[in-house]
This record gives sequence, structure tokens and C-alpha cells, in this order.
Amino acid sequence: MAGVQAAVGNEKLRAERASDGASRKSAHRGSWETTDKWKKWRAAIENYDPSVKPGNQTSLNAARVPFATYINMIHNRLHPIFAEEFLASLESLPSGHAFNQNRVTHLEIVLNKDSGSIVRLGVTKPSGMTAFDMVALNSVHRASPFGKAPDAIVSPDGNVYLHWEFHRDPYDACSTRNARPFLLKAASDAAPVAPAPVRRAPRPVPGDEKTLAPPGPLLPLRR
Repeated sequence: MAGVQAAVGNEKLRAERASDGASRKSAHRGSWETTDKWKKWRAAIENYDPSVKPGNQTSLNAARVPFATYINMIHNRLHPIFAEEFLASLESLPSGHAFNQNRVTHLEIVLNKDSGSIVRLGVTKPSGMTAFDMVALNSVHRASPFGKAPDAIVSPDGNVYLHWEFHRDPYDACSTRNARPFLLKAASDAAPVAPAPVRRAPRPVPGDEKTLAPPGPLLPLRR
């Protein structure tokens, strides 16, 4: 070991060790995390709190058809970026490469009703490879905005809510069958109103009959 240090120098050896450690850390993340994209999407991957939660949605009913139309329009913009560009680029990788494992990332996409621009975007269930999650996020970002949304699919807060799966398998890719629309319930800002207290007549205190109201006149008895 001393011979190695003497040959390359302590500073250079430390630098090489640090570089090797960084390479090992990012092995499962992929090359995208060596760029500024990791900083851009870190919060959307590690700390995202979904807007769609158990119990805060309402039935789609008449919104199903316009939702399907809007989802198809989104897919027409997404597919060339995620499937035709990204997934197709992985075909040259060896079969054992991390990108070629069975990856699925689940995203929440929240859009502005007027422009279809992104209001919120994050990972609700990661794929196990951060770089794959980042590609899915970046694909949605690049494909947006998606245009004005039909009024029927807009939640009371003025946004459109979708959950969408992105698959490594090119058969599924970003297919519309893996997109789920949601209508959120209206949030109540008013504080709950407490019921008015029931007013009861005061109970008489023994020995205080003088305070009671005098009885009415006696009626004559019938004969």
C-alpha cells in the first residue's frame, strides 16, 4: 500500500477513492444523476406527498368519457418522448443492464385546467432505479403543457388529477390503460358549527316557592 501511495501520491489516491465511491453510489441510479436533473427532480422522488389520498375522491360518473379523451391527448404527446425516444434507446444495452430489468414507476400528475401545464408532479411509487424515475418525470415535463381540460374533469380546486404508470416493458410503456383519473371532493374551509345549547328552565330551590310564578285562576267545577 505504501508503494502505491508513493507512486501516485496521497492526494491523487484520495481523489480516485472518492471518485470510485461516487461511481458505486450512483450505480443503481444511472447516468442521469450525474447531471443537474437529479437536483431538479430529487424532491419529486424522495419527498413527494400525493394530492390524491384515500377518501378525498368522488365518483367520475359523467366525467369518464371526457377524461378518456384528455388522457388520449396527453398520451399522444408522451409516447414519442418516453417510448419511441427513451425506451428505444435502451435496445443497445446488454440484457443484464439495470435499465433492462422490469421497472415500473408510478407518477401523480396534477395539471392546470386552463393550459394543461404542470401544477404538481411526483413519484408515488418508485421503480427501484432513480434514473428510470427521473426519465418518467422528465418525459411528462417535456410533453407538457397538454392544453385546456374539459370542465367535466376539473376538480373543485381548478386542477386535473391523474396517476400514471411508466413501464420499462415497451408493450406497456406509457399506455393509457395504466392511467387513472381522479375527481377530488370539494374541501370545506368553514369550521364545523357546534349545536346550540338546549336552554332548560331553572329548577326551583326548596323553600324558595315565593319566586315561582303565581298559579292561574281556579276554574269552577262542573255540576
